[in-house]
Amino acid sequence: MSVSSPLVDITDREINPREVEKAVWTSADGAMVTFSGVVRDHDGGREVHDIEYSAHPTARDTLVRLCDEVAAEHTSPTDSGRTVRVSAVHRVGVLPVGEVAVVVVAVAPHRAEAFAACSELIERLKHGVPIWKRQRFTDGVSEWVGVGDC
Repeated sequence: MSVSSPLVDITDREINPREVEKAVWTSADGAMVTFSGVVRDHDGGREVHDIEYSAHPTARDTLVRLCDEVAAEHTSPTDSGRTVRVSAVHRVGVLPVGEVAVVVVAVAPHRAEAFAACSELIERLKHGVPIWKRQRFTDGVSEWVGVGDC
């Protein structure tokens, strides 16, 4: 793992957003932006019971690469060597409504870079990391979502 991405993981354990923030923030950072993706109780007018996430064995390596790319792209070479750093943790397994599925954190000397890096990373993660979700609805029906995105 590189210096720009201090914490990147795919885990079957509960994610604590504060732990991800602590792993990436330093006293040089004036801005920290955190995105937590949480399992919601509905989708497309249907009630969601839970979501099951599955990851390809290469998912973590892909996520590390994306984190490093986003951090590098949002770091200004003119800001006295201070960098944008990002972290991302995605959960796999069966998650009930209300559970945190993904946390992305970006820190930077200034807010604009932190917001931009956080937004860019969650979009790249959703479309570029081989993690798939199966939504299970309260009526017993389930469907795979985003399988064609990666």
